Amino acid sequence: MRVSVVLEQRFIHTADGATYDNGHATYAHWERYLNTFEEVQVVGRSQLVTAVPPGYRRVDGTGVSVLHVPYYQGPVGLLRRLPGVLRTLRRGLEPQDAVIVRLSGLLGHLAAGVRKAQGRPFAAEVVNDPYMAYGPDGTRHPLRPLFRVILTRLTQMQCREADAVQYVTREALQRRYPPRRGGASFGVSDVYLPPEAFSAGPRHYSQPAQLAVLVGSLEQPHKAVDVAIEALAQLRRAGQNVRLRVVGDGPLRPALEAQAEQAGVAQDVEFVGQRSTPQAVRADLDAAELLLMPSRTEGLPRALLEAQARALPAIGSSVGGIPELIPDEYLVPAGDAAALARVWGALAADPEALSRASARNLNLAHEYADDVLDRGREAFRQVVRAQTAVREN
Repeated sequence: MRVSVVLEQRFIHTADGATYDNGHATYAHWERYLNTFEEVQVVGRSQLVTAVPPGYRRVDGTGVSVLHVPYYQGPVGLLRRLPGVLRTLRRGLEPQDAVIVRLSGLLGHLAAGVRKAQGRPFAAEVVNDPYMAYGPDGTRHPLRPLFRVILTRLTQMQCREADAVQYVTREALQRRYPPRRGGASFGVSDVYLPPEAFSAGPRHYSQPAQLAVLVGSLEQPHKAVDVAIEALAQLRRAGQNVRLRVVGDGPLRPALEAQAEQAGVAQDVEFVGQRSTPQAVRADLDAAELLLMPSRTEGLPRALLEAQARALPAIGSSVGGIPELIPDEYLVPAGDAAALARVWGALAADPEALSRASARNLNLAHEYADDVLDRGREAFRQVVRAQTAVREN
């Protein structure tokens, strides 16, 4: 049986069809699906390129193929290419396939609709919360309120229609997007933490922490880098010796650099851009003494768990699945720079608290180790296969 996984990833491909990604959706990720299925078809947007940039790795390989959906950016871009996108999905999602759609991605929603029109089953993986992503503190698109209503309702409806649902959180996303009564439901993070992702032991702090790190895309304001810069400025004005490193890139970077300049902390904020390998990100985490995750919206953030696996103390906002990973004393309201500065300043100045947080975070991260989570992921995939076979008969 073939499984088709529909996701919102942006791939690139060369003229020979070889497909590449600079994130987690590479061959090593999809190869694990071959423990359950004979073939894997990855379905996502892909852009033709003449040369592969450094750091990109192959997506396709033995047993794994890619269905290239016409490339688009954002809801308006999708509308312009909608006929071609739908033709590709109808052609590529064969009735006998097992199909898993990742929500709330626009392509996943469309694929779920195609399966419903085919009278065929699908399963869902819920990886983010459109209600928060399109809330007042989320994207700045002028149609944000409309997208919030439509995508929230679609996600709720399609979770009820899916034969099985896997959530990246243990509780948070399940509350807003419950499965149908009696339906199969799994709470398994999509983080990838192989043995080499873990530090050998917790950190022992003997002096205050100076360097904080924030890891996230600068495509949208979801990661709240602006809030972190404002909090940094407050701490510097109060005389506290703290600095911030931002790992990630995107169109918001120039405005954030200008904000740091205007706040008088440009020399204290380092924008290092997008890292091309997990090893490079781990080097940034190892060099830092504290992680900030002041996001305006999240599912269960991989970057947070990756930092905790490096025994890094962390502060985060009380949204999505972050409270499942960080205790209340290190949670702040989303968008509240003053609260972030207060908690950041207190933790950074307390070596004993930093050492305790390091040990706690490393212990918790081991609960999300790849060999642990793979048991839940495999159980989900087995249910998807079995229910597709039942519908086929």
